Amino acid sequence: MLRSVVDFRQINAQSRSRAHPTLLMRFRRNDLGHTRFGLSTGKRLGPAVVRNKVRRRLRTILRRLSPEIEPGWDILLVARAPAATVTQSELDAALTGLMTTAGLLAQNKGTN
Repeated sequence: MLRSVVDFRQINAQSRSRAHPTLLMRFRRNDLGHTRFGLSTGKRLGPAVVRNKVRRRLRTILRRLSPEIEPGWDILLVARAPAATVTQSELDAALTGLMTTAGLLAQNKGTN
């Protein structure tokens, strides 16, 4: 996971992005052999209980997708206000769609 302020600043400054009404995804290449993730849930989502629930739901989706994600990326997911109210399947579809359009899933290799 991306946790340090330096990592978050780097990905915000030097990244590409894809957007959906529920999520914003920023991503950039790293020189590591694996992909790292960062989750950002601002206070606009609601109280801490709601923000934590959104983070848990996103981590569940990332665990399912992790075998398909190309290695060597830093990915920051920023949850937008609607992420707190959509269903798990809608959140899953949004994140999968963002990763597909960004070309981060292994099945899309060569189509980007």
